[in-house]
Amino acid sequence: MKKRFYGIKRLLAAFVAATLTFTAAGVTTVFAAQTVYENKTQETITRGVTYEKNSRMTTDGIQDIYVLTIDLTESTLELKEVESKTEYGLKETVQKMLTDNGAIAGVNSDFFGMAGTYSAGFGPVVRDGELVSAGTSINQDKNQYGTYVKDKNGNSIFTYFKTTVKFSNSAKTIDLASINKVTSMVFPILFNREAATSTADLDKRFDNLVKFVVQNNTITYISQKGETVEVPENGYLIVMSGDYYTNAASVFKVGDPVTLQVSSTLDFDQIDTAFGGGGLLLLDGQEAPATDIVAAGRQPRTAFGVSQDGTKAIMMVVDGRGDSIGATHSEMAALMKEYGAYEALHLDGGGSSTMVVQTVDDAAPQLQNTPSDGAQRKVIASVGVFQTAPKGEIKEIGITTVNQHTQPGKTAEFTVYGLDEYKNRIYIAPEDVTFEVVGVEGTWDGYLFQPTTTGEYSVVATYGDGLTAVANATCYPTARLKATYPDVSIKNVGGTTNIYVTAYDTEGFGRAVTNDVTYTVANPAIGTMNGNTFTAKAKGSTYVKCSWAGQDTYVTITVGGASKVTAPASTSAADPLQQTVTKQNDGAFYLNITGELKYTGTGKVDATTYNAQRSRVRSAADSGADVTVYGGPCDITTPTVQDSLTWNGSYRFMNRDGASVVLLAASQGIRKTDPSQYGRFTQDIAAAGNDTIIFVTDKTPSDYPSAAEADYFRAILNKYVEDGKTVFVVSCSGNAYWASTKDGVRYINLPDLWRADGTANSNVYMLKFRIADDGVTYQPVKV
Repeated sequence: MKKRFYGIKRLLAAFVAATLTFTAAGVTTVFAAQTVYENKTQETITRGVTYEKNSRMTTDGIQDIYVLTIDLTESTLELKEVESKTEYGLKETVQKMLTDNGAIAGVNSDFFGMAGTYSAGFGPVVRDGELVSAGTSINQDKNQYGTYVKDKNGNSIFTYFKTTVKFSNSAKTIDLASINKVTSMVFPILFNREAATSTADLDKRFDNLVKFVVQNNTITYISQKGETVEVPENGYLIVMSGDYYTNAASVFKVGDPVTLQVSSTLDFDQIDTAFGGGGLLLLDGQEAPATDIVAAGRQPRTAFGVSQDGTKAIMMVVDGRGDSIGATHSEMAALMKEYGAYEALHLDGGGSSTMVVQTVDDAAPQLQNTPSDGAQRKVIASVGVFQTAPKGEIKEIGITTVNQHTQPGKTAEFTVYGLDEYKNRIYIAPEDVTFEVVGVEGTWDGYLFQPTTTGEYSVVATYGDGLTAVANATCYPTARLKATYPDVSIKNVGGTTNIYVTAYDTEGFGRAVTNDVTYTVANPAIGTMNGNTFTAKAKGSTYVKCSWAGQDTYVTITVGGASKVTAPASTSAADPLQQTVTKQNDGAFYLNITGELKYTGTGKVDATTYNAQRSRVRSAADSGADVTVYGGPCDITTPTVQDSLTWNGSYRFMNRDGASVVLLAASQGIRKTDPSQYGRFTQDIAAAGNDTIIFVTDKTPSDYPSAAEADYFRAILNKYVEDGKTVFVVSCSGNAYWASTKDGVRYINLPDLWRADGTANSNVYMLKFRIADDGVTYQPVKV
């Protein structure tokens, strides 16, 4: 029998509750859709900054929401837009851009030209009180692109920003297209040291550029077409195409006194920070009208907002066009308001929507969301959060593990690090840490732990004057091996293929063991193994035996189109919870579960046979049980011998002596069948507080029409496993019995009593459970 280890875990309960929330939301109207369940994780990544992921199941589908909340009163925090440090105007991923600039978190920001390797953001950029760039084309005819501004008094302003820039001598005035925004270079721009120290990179991208060098309000030099020039430290350049110079600016001469007139809706001299985005989302706490450039419908979106009192900034990304349904303009406004924003604007969305965060467990910012392009899009700018406090004295320690689930013969790696008062991460050498392991035995080599016994365990790390941290892990026996590609064809002699093997423990957690496996070729004349690589020597077919930790699996290999040989069946260890269950007067709770007993097909069934078969299975199900659960359509109407829970095609819940039994209707997946079940079962399970949870359903998750929902449901189940629960999902459909264990959850299918043609199924199984204080065991019984 499996015995669960809870000691250290329960000591951590208060800490975990403060950082992880597993919420049954009930059915609440949020937008047009209803939220029926949400799962939140939240953590502090530095003092004053929290990161949250909120994955919601709504009546319209899954909505994955990522939120950064920044305390703007923290003096060591900075919030600013950044661009590529590799080359001015170069598009890069948000992750690279923020990492190179030293940010700890952030999102993509401004809209930009999509074509080519280089581009420019549409809105103004002011960083640390210095004007970095501004364009003159946006919002001249109507308001479309919003801008966030923080003035030098710390006030936040969301507005539709407009800029004009004019350059004049005594003979002519020309309109500049931008300050430091490099696009097609059709019209002249102002270029200064906020962009680069020379025009070398510009000249690689554009031919025949002409540059006016301006110092002390005087043109001091006019370049030849294509000539690279230095940007003066106390001045600027006016850069234009050769054609523009010839046709419209040749009246400008060296020695001309010139004037530069910059006009904008807000005085740049009064701005500390500014960056552009899309249309405004919230104004004065109310949804702002969507502008023409805001994509209609549910889309991936990024937004930025500030609270009413100006003390909190909110960055948000909502995934879309994939498993997550995205958000409309109105939904995004409501979400930003929900998280505390009073005024807000869209940032660039769609495939650009990206959030990266460096948690205390990370050495660098990591991608958190799922971009709709399938990978991070290269963008022109990002808005980042910066922690400027230098690393200080270690105030607390943390511990991470690369291998939370290991198996005998495989090590688990733990890393201990320090955190100062700002949660800056500080390296700690393994020799400065004392480890205590509770639950298993084993040996240490630096940060590597090799268990010598099996079970759940906790690693307690101690550093300095009593600073401690705890990590939980498991080492369960190897149950089976699985090759990634069990059947391989090689076209020609001399060809090769690689074999990859995963070992699964008795709880269904996998670990790559490719380099640890012993490979044996059944017919060496067909090929040989070198490491995990098979090389074909002759036409034919053979199999490779892959052995590790007492288990074997087989890979069949055919060369040159030969007939495939048959390999032996893979071995598998028994589930430690699967034991003989016989009712005794021992204080345990005994539960039996059957599959579908009612015939729902259209064929003709012999009445005598029908009644006899139902009675036979019912008698077996009632025997030796305190409660019988009839899982699936059941037309038994007379009272049973003892308590029973009968399937009625809708949600039902039973709380009995340490077990929570949940009947779920999921013929079309849970959401389409009855989405309220998410909120109901999470609330009921939480209220019951049992260590054993048994779901009985008409469709196993792998058969849901939506693979995304299947993953979502499994994620909920995995949370229960992480909390130390024993979880079963018993499906009742089809004509076959099967069982598998994955990530700590046992999935079992009980076949129907009747075949589609109306004949009795001879392969009928039921499940018998024994549930007691020392754990749960079960037994499949052929009826």
